[in-house]
Amino acid sequence: MQINRRLFYGIITLIIIIIAAIIVKFLLVSEKSRILKVINEGRAAIEAEDVEKSMSYVSLQYSDDYGLKYLIVKRILTDVFKEFEGFKIALDNIEIEVDKKEGAAVASFDLRVIVTLHNQPGYLVGNTNSPAKVRMYFIKERLKWQVVKVSGIRMPNL
Repeated sequence: MQINRRLFYGIITLIIIIIAAIIVKFLLVSEKSRILKVINEGRAAIEAEDVEKSMSYVSLQYSDDYGLKYLIVKRILTDVFKEFEGFKIALDNIEIEVDKKEGAAVASFDLRVIVTLHNQPGYLVGNTNSPAKVRMYFIKERLKWQVVKVSGIRMPNL
């Protein structure tokens, strides 16, 4: 069976376009954009109260100044989702610094987390006058950025 020459060139052209799109996506997208995407997807997962999706952005190596590790953070998040509802996260003044040599990055931003308890909205993190000044530390694991430490958020009493 003979393939039409026009069809053959059309398929080859389509394959080249697809390969070029993949190269552009992986090579031209900046690391800052990738980290910002992780932050925004993590925010959306928390607002949806999805523990598994939220924790998919956290490294198993997570360790912070409070002595929290991955499993403890997961447990706290589960408890917070049971206790509160209607999560709304406000992020402002996001600044991202990337150290490509070390495969590490730091994102600094202002954070407010608004929740509802017994039909009453309130702030879980930050407040009307002053947001929490958060620093989120990332490492690159398995070709994706993951959170290894967060500072600037005081632990709520659960």
